[in-house]
Amino acid sequence: MVRQKKVREQLKERKLDCLLVSSPANRFYLTGWRLDPESGFVLIALEKSFIITDSRYSEHAAKETEGFEIVETEEGIGPTLRELSLSENLRSVGFESHAIDVFSFKRIKKFLGQVKLVPVTDLIEELRATKDKTEVTKIKEAVQIADKTFKHILNFVKPGMREEEVAWEMEKFIKEAGAEGLAWRPLIVAAGPNSSMAHWRATDARIKKSDLVLVDFGCVYRGYCSDISRVIFIGKPDETRSKIYNLVLEAQRFGISLGKGGRRGETIDKKVRAFLEKRLPSWIDSKNIYRHALGHGVGLEVHERPSLSIRRKNRLVAGNVVSVEPGIYIPGWGGVRIEDLVLVTEKGCEVLTKAPKEIKEVTI
Repeated sequence: MVRQKKVREQLKERKLDCLLVSSPANRFYLTGWRLDPESGFVLIALEKSFIITDSRYSEHAAKETEGFEIVETEEGIGPTLRELSLSENLRSVGFESHAIDVFSFKRIKKFLGQVKLVPVTDLIEELRATKDKTEVTKIKEAVQIADKTFKHILNFVKPGMREEEVAWEMEKFIKEAGAEGLAWRPLIVAAGPNSSMAHWRATDARIKKSDLVLVDFGCVYRGYCSDISRVIFIGKPDETRSKIYNLVLEAQRFGISLGKGGRRGETIDKKVRAFLEKRLPSWIDSKNIYRHALGHGVGLEVHERPSLSIRRKNRLVAGNVVSVEPGIYIPGWGGVRIEDLVLVTEKGCEVLTKAPKEIKEVTI
């Protein structure tokens, strides 16, 4: 009910009678019902809240939710929304313009007639960016499973294995450890030169002795995600690899130290980039510094608000959960990325990820 109240406050500010919610993550956030993309819509009006669904889901929706009227329909969203607009005197309907397909939008527009349709972007996503205690607890559980998975993989990976073998072992362990599933697929397992490609997917490439192996994965626990990146050294790394790895690790710790409520994400990203650029060995071009964001919010989705990026304007607030993941990627040589999740507080960051990352701890 608290979340619905916050949405209503936003509706009043925007002079809207209601918000039609189509994003699965946003519907779950408001209802607590683990639905699927076909299970309908949520409508938050100034006085009432509705779940619009069909007979496949209506009983489940009634059982799993509180404070919502279940509107069962076999006619689809257009006719049903028209009926609700008449019965509830709705004259302006906000809709999630970033999360509705063209077919549904056209059908809604066809049936609503003179009712004003107003595109709304990221209203609920902004609310989701600040996690409450229950959400943080679930994220911590997801992080703990990821930590256990990495420790397991450290003892599992061997020269001669294929990247996809390692990815499959990770997936199995994640499920056996109590997660609902993966935060995304395919998992990233990148051996040797493949690790210079930030979003490489696991293939049948063999892991060789003296390779470095970049792994990036996450899991879902009761709807909430984790996200972690680590490097595993297959054999003692040479001086060059050690220097680059420790430089990225130092940059990551610097980035974490900058995070606290009120800080701008773009400023943190900019400072970490400058930190790396100043310390890069002369043979590495500055373009090899990570080109993705330093970090992103993690919660119901593995990429959500806020962002630690020079391309985004936002401030951190206490309750944000974000990744911090600098990297250096050198084509033909390989790449290093180290990623932890942190909880932002007014005074700094609580590091949630506990998986080992000292170079001696990740060398097998």
